[in-house]
Amino acid sequence: MTATTYRDPSQIVPGRTLVVGDGASGRDIAAELSVTHKVLLATGKPRKLIPEFFLGKNVWWWLSILGVLSAPAESWLGKRMRTTDPFPDRDRSLPSLRKRGVEIMPRLVSIDERKARFEGEHMVEIDSVVWAVGYRDDTRWLQVPGAVSLGGEFLHDQGVSPIPGVYYVGRPWQRNRASALISGAGPDAKEIVQAIARRHKELG
Repeated sequence: MTATTYRDPSQIVPGRTLVVGDGASGRDIAAELSVTHKVLLATGKPRKLIPEFFLGKNVWWWLSILGVLSAPAESWLGKRMRTTDPFPDRDRSLPSLRKRGVEIMPRLVSIDERKARFEGEHMVEIDSVVWAVGYRDDTRWLQVPGAVSLGGEFLHDQGVSPIPGVYYVGRPWQRNRASALISGAGPDAKEIVQAIARRHKELG
């Protein structure tokens, strides 16, 4: 099962469940499953968690007010954000998950039938797996030469494709951290509308 197909604990067979991936989705799934299942969480790179609230305001409000969400992708702050990729704690820190009974495991190396092997040669027998290792674009629907890279990524500069008539909104880090958030949809759409108007003006 994946983070996309998982809906609730009733889908998971009884026994030991391994959640692979400790991003926001993986931690949420592990926390929910811990009420009804024995859960192991396979971690990856170190995660930076930030408080969900500060001085009575949601952290996203502070990040917006301080200009963090609007920092250009190639700026020092933008590059720093992309490297650390912090997300609000929401009581999902590793110590908090341990208190819920979640067993924190190192990076998953392989699975052979029901045996999961982790870094450090840890071996555990599992009954089910939920993969929460992120998402990858399916760009096969865009059959326009030059619009997609050889690696299958949309080609664009801040949402403007090199192919006339093709534009994007909502791409991660299209212009800044807010681009993939609801709060960034409006400003990015405004920029794209202006780009479309300029291109049409150039074409006469």
